Amino acid sequence: MKRKSVLPILILLWYLSSSHIGSPGVIYEGLLGPYRILANIQPAEVVPGIARVTIIIPENPENITLEVRPVYWSAGLKGTPKADPMVAVLGEPGKYEGELWFMNSGTSSVQVMMQANGQTFEAIVPVMAWPTAKNSMTSELGIPLTILGIFLVILMVTIISSAMSDSIRDPGKERNPAVDKRRKYGIAIGSVIMLLVLWGGKTWWDSESEKYNDYLFKPIEANSRIESAAGEHYLHLAIDTATLKQGKTSRKLSLIVPDHGKLMHLFLIRKGDLDVFAHLHPERLDSLNFKVKLPPIPAGDYHVYADITRFTGFSETIISDFTIPENSNFQLISNTDVILGRDDTYTFSNPVSGKKTSLDGDIMICGKPGIKTDLPGGYSAVWETDGENFETGTLYNLDFALFDPEGNAAKLEPYLGMMGHAVVLKHDGSVYIHLHPTGNYSMGSQQMLLERFESGKIGMQNLPSGLSFPDSIDGVIKVLHQMPEKERDSLLMGNMVHLDPTDPDHIEHSMVSFPYAFPQPGNYRIWVQVKIDGKIVNGAFDVEVE
Repeated sequence: MKRKSVLPILILLWYLSSSHIGSPGVIYEGLLGPYRILANIQPAEVVPGIARVTIIIPENPENITLEVRPVYWSAGLKGTPKADPMVAVLGEPGKYEGELWFMNSGTSSVQVMMQANGQTFEAIVPVMAWPTAKNSMTSELGIPLTILGIFLVILMVTIISSAMSDSIRDPGKERNPAVDKRRKYGIAIGSVIMLLVLWGGKTWWDSESEKYNDYLFKPIEANSRIESAAGEHYLHLAIDTATLKQGKTSRKLSLIVPDHGKLMHLFLIRKGDLDVFAHLHPERLDSLNFKVKLPPIPAGDYHVYADITRFTGFSETIISDFTIPENSNFQLISNTDVILGRDDTYTFSNPVSGKKTSLDGDIMICGKPGIKTDLPGGYSAVWETDGENFETGTLYNLDFALFDPEGNAAKLEPYLGMMGHAVVLKHDGSVYIHLHPTGNYSMGSQQMLLERFESGKIGMQNLPSGLSFPDSIDGVIKVLHQMPEKERDSLLMGNMVHLDPTDPDHIEHSMVSFPYAFPQPGNYRIWVQVKIDGKIVNGAFDVEVE
């Protein structure tokens, strides 16, 4: 088995990646041995349940076998069931499909194994296995089961009544009135017994259904408020402890680890028009409270999405919202001299409603959604799409080309260890995804899972101390913050695989590509973030998905 060595834990903590709301599917792009693969994993909405896996190998190698199996952080490789085979899709070279069962909830992964030329290669793709839906019985199944149930009840009552009366009577002999009386008693007693059985069954079912409702994944919520001090405005994010009941140990906030050198990636998006976007990185005040300086953004109601990853590999998004009031005593937009953290950024884009905005034209992005958008500093971004119809559940490569003010290909620089970031948001806020060129899975989870599997540990033992661990992590964050940018970016990138498009038409461009499958039909906005000439620039694109 070939695998790159795993770095010590404190170094691992510097390599972490993204998270998302809900379970829209995990997209993975990376290497499986010498081959590039693109995987789309649709987790089971109900646990226990079946996950569907699609793997594409563009090189379409011959004489290979592919297998997948679920591996849990708590169980390790030794506690993993037998692998399920992937089947080649007829008429689609290099494409394989398969299914596998997830029996338990928690931090898990899909282990992809390939046999090629007598060698075994494998990759670990993190999957947060947690029930997100409650299935209802279809009428095609419910009606036959109801009829069968009624038949069984009548049959049981008949058996009880018959058992209480004479089962054999001589020919021509009159029925004994006492026997008829016992038969009626039997019908009554049988009916009561069956009613009690049905009532008990319904009570048990309702109890299990209620437990399952509590078991359904619920995102952590937070309360956001604005604080002002010395003429500066801050966003204070306080975690709602009532939403921390799920997961217990796996959801301990004291076990948060850095994600690309940051404990939290927080995104602010103005509701409705989606014309204001900010990517910020709060500092931790304690395990439940985070604080970050606000950029000069206008009044309005805002979505708040905060991505975190834990030592157990569990990665998720905290949700909240807050309002910047419309009053003369508080106008963030009037303060254009706000100095943000070196990795914090914000932008203004055209409103999705088409309404004009009164913001300063020098910092506006008046782009053409879906094709081209202008970026601050004279740069531009082009979404290389031919206007194709995007379909739900189909895996796409979202390719963006960046150009300098003269129209030449812009040279992209690492931004927090990646050659680009993207955020996908459905207009109503129901779908939010933080994307990287390697997909939407958490690299932090992947690294923590690899470390765990190689250690051979199982269960929830040997977790770090909730008292000393946050202090050690804060020390790591401080060291990273003090590093020169190039040195820090080199460290954060580590051995990540950044794959460039191989299309000859892209050789002259500076490209960033994000693999993604839209989980629901509807209207979406995509924000693309890259770094050019030492500056973070952002562009917004819109797309309708069928």
